[in-house]
Amino acid sequence: MLTNATRRAFDVIEVTNEMPTHRMGGVGTVMESLMSGLTAEGLRPLWFVTDHGYRPGQVEALLACFAEVAVGRAEDLDAFEAPLLHVHSYQQNPALHAQLRRRRAIYTVHSLLAFEESSNGVALGGAVCGQEAMISLADSVVLLSESERSKYHALGYEALNARVHVIHNGVRCAAPYRAPRGKRVLGFCGRLVPRKHPEYVQWMLTEPGFETRQVLIAGRGFSPYARDLLDRHGLADRVRFLGWCAGPRLEAFFDAIDVLAVPTIYEPFGLVALEAAARGIPVVCPRTDGLVEVLGEYAFYCEDTSYPAFREAMRCWDAASPAALAALCEGARARYLEAFTDLAMGQRYRALFAQLMAEPVPPESRPPGSENRNRAPHRPA
Repeated sequence: MLTNATRRAFDVIEVTNEMPTHRMGGVGTVMESLMSGLTAEGLRPLWFVTDHGYRPGQVEALLACFAEVAVGRAEDLDAFEAPLLHVHSYQQNPALHAQLRRRRAIYTVHSLLAFEESSNGVALGGAVCGQEAMISLADSVVLLSESERSKYHALGYEALNARVHVIHNGVRCAAPYRAPRGKRVLGFCGRLVPRKHPEYVQWMLTEPGFETRQVLIAGRGFSPYARDLLDRHGLADRVRFLGWCAGPRLEAFFDAIDVLAVPTIYEPFGLVALEAAARGIPVVCPRTDGLVEVLGEYAFYCEDTSYPAFREAMRCWDAASPAALAALCEGARARYLEAFTDLAMGQRYRALFAQLMAEPVPPESRPPGSENRNRAPHRPA
């Protein structure tokens, strides 16, 4: 284990696969906002990184950039004391399961893998089962939206763990608010996976009236399909793939775009849409899951998740007047400031931590060596 921790006892241990630097996904952004949010609430967390994909030099950078960090195996959690584990990990292993059996824990589900599996058309059987085990072992489960709670119920997961809370993500945004913007650069930010339909924003460049527009794509997963799409339509000089962006690179992306396209068919929360709203960037998206909870009526919504519906919503954005764009962006920004900042998220988690710590420790309903302390996992047909 490598650590720069100055103590061994903490208020909470945040267990994660990702940190704010060298991010692999949205969880790194959430960790950054939790750092400021929990600190503002007076909490002293340990940031415990396990089952990660960081190279040795990146681990050294994490320890140099952030205080109270430990990087190690799940077994190394025994070196630290805290009344509560707060687990964000997508990667599960028997050692982490053993920690959840022995210690009071909250499991924040950043994405229901059963729906990732169906929406992306991939087989995630082992990962889905691992997530179900984590759900069943935790004392309490946090979901990111009321939409996720509905999906949790549809999967039959209340049989695994009925102690469910919804806590929306929040972000810290130091970038200046700037609206309205122009109508030259279309943006997409996120993993380049089927459910997010990154091809939609490229297809828009082939539409009448969009011949002079450009596209910036911030995300991992450049595929042969995307490359062939550029070649087939002659778009290579109008589409830039930036790779995964964080920090100054991400801010440069947001500063360069005039609209953010989020044509996803499954979105547990809508973190990138929230980041756009905080900066004054209009969003075009379907009324998918958590996106509506984040944006309310302040977006250019598609009627469904098809490309024709996306194209129509993009045309509505293109036709909007500067005054209409400014009003929409101001409404989205107001929602962000009211409910979706890092401080709001920190307050919600502190309240949940206090609620759980005020309750007596529940007796385990199964012996320590059994699979879970709750009901046996159930996979709906």
